[in-house]
Amino acid sequence: MLVAESDAKFMFCPLLMTHDDKMKMCQVTQCMMWRWADESREKGYCGLAGAPDKAAK
Repeated sequence: MLVAESDAKFMFCPLLMTHDDKMKMCQVTQCMMWRWADESREKGYCGLAGAPDKAAK
């Protein structure tokens, strides 16, 4: 799923957990797995889920 950086900040990351096992929010560009989908860096995706379908653009 391609999302804007501002929207991704409010999605949960399955790898980030608090000490009491609650999920944390996506770190977006601070995460090694974040990938930009276009040259203008308007939309991106989490690399853990694999590349999104090109038709989703």
